[in-house]
Amino acid sequence: MDEDGQIHTLSLLERLRTECRELWGSSSALYQRVDDLLRELASPNFQDIPMRLPFRVELWNRNQQHIRWVIAATSSIAVGRAAFDVAISTHIREHLTLRNGAQLIRQHMPKDGGEHAPC
Repeated sequence: MDEDGQIHTLSLLERLRTECRELWGSSSALYQRVDDLLRELASPNFQDIPMRLPFRVELWNRNQQHIRWVIAATSSIAVGRAAFDVAISTHIREHLTLRNGAQLIRQHMPKDGGEHAPC
């Protein structure tokens, strides 16, 4: 009887080990997929913005270290300037830039004391 009980216990432990291994593989793969999506979401270099749209209106994070959001992308400087003006009126307390690639065309930096104007 003791030998049958030990074999049954070992069998249960082996099944538990197999189940845990499968669970770990599933959760690890799920973690990797979620992590990849979060990294893509956090990245300001969105892959779906075509390179032929070089003029971009960008909203920066609070410490002005990273782009939080590309508000507009266009191939026209006139449309870019118009989008920039609307972005300023919509996001008055935020740091905004209008760029052509790496070239800074205009920027809006909120001033201290509550007054906010384009630079």
